Amino acid sequence: MKTKNTLAIKLVLLSIFASLANCEAQNSTEILHAIPEGYESCCGTQPVTFKSEKTSIYIPNVFTPNGDGINDVFIPSVNSEVLTLVNFTVLTPGKDTVLHHVTFLDVRKLREYAWDGKRRDGTLYSGAFRYGMEVLDQQRKMSIIEGEACAIPCRKEMDVFRTKEGCYYPVQEDKNGDVDKAALNLEKECVQ
Repeated sequence: MKTKNTLAIKLVLLSIFASLANCEAQNSTEILHAIPEGYESCCGTQPVTFKSEKTSIYIPNVFTPNGDGINDVFIPSVNSEVLTLVNFTVLTPGKDTVLHHVTFLDVRKLREYAWDGKRRDGTLYSGAFRYGMEVLDQQRKMSIIEGEACAIPCRKEMDVFRTKEGCYYPVQEDKNGDVDKAALNLEKECVQ
């Protein structure tokens, strides 16, 4: 009888320990990789490429406007089939405030028209935003592209975005106006 009780007690204890091991509060990996509040929609929520016949455009879904020279600006990357971009607009998530707007973009000088992450008053914006633009290609076909992306501030709790699946940065463009998912994002740990 004593053997059955001992076995039953061991099974109960094993069950309790298994439950504790699966508890989110005990899972340190989950805690270390938690997405900061307000940034849950960043990365992987929208496609980052647009293709139409020969036209290819890569649009990053995250950037880090911290002034380190890496992934500091938000701008699409296009292949040689794109003639121009029109009405490149960046808006707050509710589309109630324009953060950046350029009427006409010369595709040969895209970086000159990039959004540096600043609001019109010069303060740095962080979080999710929406964007839209019209694309005119070599065949004179006009397409409208809209999507979502995030400006990630350089703070310790944002380190999760350096390796989060589905995050694609400006430096991950290839030469054909597409995303190179194997390319490194070149983001290093940064803390303000």
